Amino acid sequence: MEFNYLLHNLSCFSEKYSTFAPKMKDMAKYATDIEEQIALLESRGMTINDKEKAKECLLDIGYFRLGFYWFPFEKTYPRKTNRTHEFKEGTSFDYAIRLYYFDFDLRNILLKYISRVEINFRTKLIYHASNRYKQEPFWYQDSKYVNKVFLEDDVMEKAMKDASKEDVIIHDMKAHKRNVSPAWKAMEFFSFGATISLYDNLKEGPLKCEISNLYGISSPNNFLSYIDTIRKLRNYCAHGKVLFDKNLPEAISNGPLGYLGNSKTQLFGAYRVLEYILGQVSQNRMQDMRSEVKALFGNMSDDVVKSIILQNSGFQLAKL
Repeated sequence: MEFNYLLHNLSCFSEKYSTFAPKMKDMAKYATDIEEQIALLESRGMTINDKEKAKECLLDIGYFRLGFYWFPFEKTYPRKTNRTHEFKEGTSFDYAIRLYYFDFDLRNILLKYISRVEINFRTKLIYHASNRYKQEPFWYQDSKYVNKVFLEDDVMEKAMKDASKEDVIIHDMKAHKRNVSPAWKAMEFFSFGATISLYDNLKEGPLKCEISNLYGISSPNNFLSYIDTIRKLRNYCAHGKVLFDKNLPEAISNGPLGYLGNSKTQLFGAYRVLEYILGQVSQNRMQDMRSEVKALFGNMSDDVVKSIILQNSGFQLAKL
């Protein structure tokens, strides 16, 4: 009896307050279906010419993710608090889609060339350190060559743990009856971040200079700023982060590119750093990347969207 009474009261409560659902959905507290999402966008001033295509895009990409790409077209942009969510006059749903696919294509282009830099840097670090410490194949685990605090850090611990799960490393340790593998084997499975941190924690300054000089940078600190900027860019791309308006958490230092002005915290600054380091690895690959990025901008025929990209990213087409 008490259970049935409780169910009855819950049912009455639900009916009594069901009229508040639309208002609560506007407050982003409840999920909305595609029809409601379309209606909400139109009520805020967005033009949607092809509703079926818009529904397809919303189901494919997602309302929340696309929100990052129609944000620049809001009246209160770039304000992130007290937003009205109303769109500027003439805003089309297509603007957000074009901006989204520009971002998507740019991420894929950059990732391809960042991978070349990452592998090249890891190879150079392994080669030069391993040959410098020829009698110490496990130098990367030795506090004589690497700062002890880093060897005990979570970053190194995770790097070693991840490497030890690889079949080739398991086989190597088993075959040679040892707990760790030589640097040229184990470090192949280190993340970009772990490799950079290991470089940063090398005790011998001349070795760090030797490696940074391979990239035309005499100062290891400036080199660290550049290579870590590429790491951040890699993470943004690999994790599908919004790219066109990305601001770097730390300004790029003054290196071979000189003072970058506003670009030192913008996407274009990170791109220029990648272009420079990639050019030290391969001039041909650098030219390939530049051509692909230029073509991507060239294919952007919508001046409204292109203007948003250039304003937020800091890209200067004349320097591509």
